[in-house]
Amino acid sequence: MLIFAGVVGIAQGDIFAQGQKPSFFFGVPFTSNKANASIDAYDGSTQCGVFQKGNGDAPSLFGGMTFPLAGHFSIDAKLEYDNLSTSFNIPASPISKNNPLALNLFNRTYDTIWRNRLYDASLGMAGAAVLLSYSVIPRLNVSAGPFLGLLVRHSYNETEALVYPADSTARYADGLSSRTIGSNMISNVNVLQAGVELGVSYELPFEPHLALRPSIGATIPFTSIIPNHLFVYSIGGSIALVYHFSEPEPMPALASELEVQKAPARRPMAMPIASSLVPKPAMLEVSIHALGVEGNGREVSEPVISIERTHVTEVYPMLHYVFFGDGSARIPERYDLETAQTRQSFNEKDLYTDNALEIHHHVLDIIGKRLSENLSANITLVGTRSEHSPGDSTHAETIAMDRARTVQDYLANVWGISRERMRLRARGLPEVPSDDRNRFGEAENRRVEIIPSTPDITAPLWTEHVERVATPPRIDFVPSITTEEKVGIRSATITVLQHGHLLRTIDALSDSAVGEYRWTIDDRSMPGENPAGPRDSLTYIFTAVDSLNDTARASGVIHLWENARDITAHASDTEGDKQVERYSLILFDYSSSQLDKTESERIVSDMASDIRGQTRVTLTGHTDQTGDEAFNDELSRERAMRAAQMLKAQLVELGKPEPSIAVEWRGARDELFDNSIPEGRVLSRTVRAIIENPTK
Repeated sequence: MLIFAGVVGIAQGDIFAQGQKPSFFFGVPFTSNKANASIDAYDGSTQCGVFQKGNGDAPSLFGGMTFPLAGHFSIDAKLEYDNLSTSFNIPASPISKNNPLALNLFNRTYDTIWRNRLYDASLGMAGAAVLLSYSVIPRLNVSAGPFLGLLVRHSYNETEALVYPADSTARYADGLSSRTIGSNMISNVNVLQAGVELGVSYELPFEPHLALRPSIGATIPFTSIIPNHLFVYSIGGSIALVYHFSEPEPMPALASELEVQKAPARRPMAMPIASSLVPKPAMLEVSIHALGVEGNGREVSEPVISIERTHVTEVYPMLHYVFFGDGSARIPERYDLETAQTRQSFNEKDLYTDNALEIHHHVLDIIGKRLSENLSANITLVGTRSEHSPGDSTHAETIAMDRARTVQDYLANVWGISRERMRLRARGLPEVPSDDRNRFGEAENRRVEIIPSTPDITAPLWTEHVERVATPPRIDFVPSITTEEKVGIRSATITVLQHGHLLRTIDALSDSAVGEYRWTIDDRSMPGENPAGPRDSLTYIFTAVDSLNDTARASGVIHLWENARDITAHASDTEGDKQVERYSLILFDYSSSQLDKTESERIVSDMASDIRGQTRVTLTGHTDQTGDEAFNDELSRERAMRAAQMLKAQLVELGKPEPSIAVEWRGARDELFDNSIPEGRVLSRTVRAIIENPTK
């Protein structure tokens, strides 16, 4: 069995190992196999015996990965092939004079002949092991862990040889001094093998990312190869080549931001003998500081993060289309559907998300719920088809009506809506079609349109919640490393902590982090509220490990201020520093900047009613990912300007002064939703409105 894979923890002493990368290793062990057995010699031999003790020397192979853990620990996961072959010997013993095999051919007398019995077991196992390693001192590791394997080779060859006297003329029947007694597969073996591996290793770096790892160790099996008859133990040494998966020195990609400075080589100095007790100067030094980056890009040294609580109203559009596959009248699986048993617990207020696409996939249940509560409302289901889709063309006469009927069946069977309240219609292309000459337009034209008798059935979905917003919204870290010549950096990690709780981890060596050691303070990494009061602080730590496993750390503090009157308020509390309404106007047809008058006027009217004296309004136009970039930019600008015109006209009608209105356009640069599906593209043809009202 393989004696030891060897592990060197890349994260020597790190608090967290997320920023450190695994290493790879491949090696050859040279083991001495020791066996205990109770195998009867083959019946019919000149003298039977029992094979009990065996040994054998054999090379094997192994390879795997090392994963750093916290502190001085790491995990080895490896695959291995173990050569367990062992030889047994029954010591030489005399053959009876009465046996004709002892006949001396020269003088026709009987000699006393001695013979040896040999049993060669050819054994091989393919397996895997997981080892936990602890670094006692840098590069010296002890390791232990379980292994599990399959016996893939298990055969034997039993022979007998005449060994004394050397000049005897006695021979076996074939005239030779040795014979094969038996050769076959070993039967009744335990194919599944398990046990534990133990070992000690020391790593010898010879390049910034390469090292040799000699080791010694042993394996102890828990299972026998032949039940209760054959156990094989291994002890020996191995040598492995280790590759540390990190940027080798001098890390040129980091030169712009993460400064890796090389200290001049230190020259030996004449010192008295007592100076040997002086500690060796540190070879690895690091530093780090933080900059706040405001929304306008201005940098702030020694930033203080202010957390502002904001009451947010989200207005999500109701895209009252259901899209279908080519030639299909089956509702696609991406739509979330209830059953007659689960619909009772459905509540559209539970659908809060920042993704209108996820809400749309519940559209049939939202409409079913609203129809069940508004008994006077009716709907018309208009099935449409593409004229160029191959599947739709094959079923041109029926596919549109089949789609409308599928939606009707769902609302009737699951939500109990009377079929008399759902009128069915079918047509070719929709009344306002997308370009049916390309695959995107074809997919958008394969749909059912849900047209209500009252706008309440397809009214936007309103949700309310409290958000916490950080100012400045981003922290940039500026790390620096100084190390000796010809020493590479194995790992470099920046962690942000609040009372020991991890908020953010940045792997400073990863391609995505190079030049941008940024912490964008979003919901996932937002500092928590401090019950003790509004003042708090965060700690950031920069940890680097070089190719010699030396570790250096630097840290700093960012002060935190919770800018709210009641920081312990529950998220449903409406009190905050300001109130924000977010609207999505999705009522733009394909390649159009014209808003649907009825739907848009209702939404714009709601927007206008929320505007007060110090209100700030931002309108941002968007398009889907299809089409020319310049065309999409202009189209998104026209959409944003059109929405601004409608809002200003509504304010004049209400007699309200015009607030500060910022008009922006993004074209297709922001992929708001998954544009690989038709509903994602339709939802992307939008103007997003943000209305901010201060509450203090």
